[in-house]
Amino acid sequence: MAYAPPSPSAQAPAAGDFSGAGMASLGLKHRPVNFEEELHFKFWNPVHYYRALNQHRMRLNLPNPGQFEMLNKEVKGTMLTNFMFDGGRADLAKILSPNFQVMHTFQLGLPGQPSSFEFAGVYADEDTLMHGKMDTDFNLQARLNYALSKKLQFKSQAQLMSSDSQSMFQAETEYTGSDYTANVKAINPSLVDGTGIYLASYLQSITPKLSIGAELLYQCPMPKVQETSTSFSVRYQPSADRVWVAQTQGTNLLTTSYWRKISDKCDAGAELQLVNVAAQGRRDASCSVGVKYDFAASTIRAMADNFGKVSMLLEEKIAPGFSFLVSGELDHLKGENKFGVGLNIES
Repeated sequence: MAYAPPSPSAQAPAAGDFSGAGMASLGLKHRPVNFEEELHFKFWNPVHYYRALNQHRMRLNLPNPGQFEMLNKEVKGTMLTNFMFDGGRADLAKILSPNFQVMHTFQLGLPGQPSSFEFAGVYADEDTLMHGKMDTDFNLQARLNYALSKKLQFKSQAQLMSSDSQSMFQAETEYTGSDYTANVKAINPSLVDGTGIYLASYLQSITPKLSIGAELLYQCPMPKVQETSTSFSVRYQPSADRVWVAQTQGTNLLTTSYWRKISDKCDAGAELQLVNVAAQGRRDASCSVGVKYDFAASTIRAMADNFGKVSMLLEEKIAPGFSFLVSGELDHLKGENKFGVGLNIES
């Protein structure tokens, strides 16, 4: 039998042929695309905007802005607020293993304050951080951080004091995205009557240099008594050697700060705080300026504010693992002076 080639009408449509004739040859009906209907669907579809926003964020390749409560970490590292002490103090640390160490803290008594001793232990690895300490009055403080994944972390803190009013428990969950950080926190939550303090914060990078965030506070100190407030923050870092930060706490407090790295060894910071509580008739402001300078074997910090208070801290590294500290504070308006001497030993 002679071979008869198929007629052109019976041949399959060419690749990419979506015309009416090509679709009909396959037994399919050709439906013309209505661009007006497709545009109308995208306009009312929230998923379309979400995908477009994610694509735009991926193109920008924005950095993670960090934690909401650590926006002004550079200023905190320069100011003396977290480093100042008075009286005699000795901190002894012993590294027992790469993941575990213990610390002993001795505090000499001041007029009206008895001497105290504090014992602390720290365990840390790639996913877990545990820290606990107890003093001679049996006041216990504990903290646990556990990384559930590379982006999700659980944190908790507990404090048991001799006074029940000072005891507290705090639990929080933090998610770290590529260009944002979200955090949910609960302080002294009660499942019985719903009392406690609850916070939710979100921090987003807008540009490589600018990030903005918001925090919602809901507190219920007693049943049927509820309060809410919203805080906003802005962080602007035009270069690696300067940072601007502005934060609000409800409608009563505004804090602005500026940090500048003057050289490789010196950095300075300034902080302005405005308080406006109309219910109490309170309206005041405070300004603090601090500087830190690193020498070859020592570090000096100094700070002054508008209330006439001047403070200084010197940390001299005498040998590896051994430091000598001297602190002083002069309050010219109140006529009060403070002086402290300390030792840090680590082995």
